[in-house]
Amino acid sequence: MSQENKSKQQQVKVRYTETSALYASQFILNASEEDITVNFSSGPLVDPVSGETILPVHTRIAMSKEGARRLHAILSKVLSQPAAKQKMAEAAQAQLPKMQ
Repeated sequence: MSQENKSKQQQVKVRYTETSALYASQFILNASEEDITVNFSSGPLVDPVSGETILPVHTRIAMSKEGARRLHAILSKVLSQPAAKQKMAEAAQAQLPKMQ
């Protein structure tokens, strides 16, 4: 890596404003020409009043198609690694988008 490229790199510290995590086993995707929205749900429930099965969505995340491609690439790398591998590969760690 050239000295010029090294000087352009920036260290970024991740700060979590919320540390709780919600489990999701079901996903609903909505896509337009510009973006993708992922709706997350813990799973279907039966409404005790009506008896209908409902899928409560607890979180919605919208992203650009380029952001979705980066997420896909990182998930593919992580999921292709053996389950016993403890350390996350550098390519799967949080990264800033490349500036052009």
